Amino acid sequence: MKKWIIIALTIIAVLVVDLTTKHFLFSVDYKNVIPHVVSISSNGGNSGAAWGILSNHIVLLSVLTFVLIIAIVVADILFKQKSVFYSISLGFILGGAVGNLVDRLMLGYVRDFIFLDFFPSFPVFNFADGFLTIGAIMMVIYILFFKKGKVKG
Repeated sequence: MKKWIIIALTIIAVLVVDLTTKHFLFSVDYKNVIPHVVSISSNGGNSGAAWGILSNHIVLLSVLTFVLIIAIVVADILFKQKSVFYSISLGFILGGAVGNLVDRLMLGYVRDFIFLDFFPSFPVFNFADGFLTIGAIMMVIYILFFKKGKVKG
């Protein structure tokens, strides 16, 4: 039970950060946050997934996100991990997925607004994408170095 409280609180924190920043920062015309490093602008709406994959396939991406969320929850039940690190990584992944799903369902696109000026060909992204990526990296680290136990079969 404690694990799911950590996961739920992490998801809520990710959603608050993501949806709040999207609300306030997506409307910014252009702002250089850290010169030559990071800027924000509302020029980055994305109707697809990462790097614009499956652009304009909102229904398919929404269904895939629901399937991914269900698969992650089922995998979590099977693996029965109790680590705080694992729980936070799972919360980051689920929170990021839900944050972008909210945009897809409510707006028909995802509000991306963060630009990496030092890497101009890098895709524009938002905090949900960042949390998803950090959560996935944390999960890989957890699986490679800390995971205990086997899948319940």
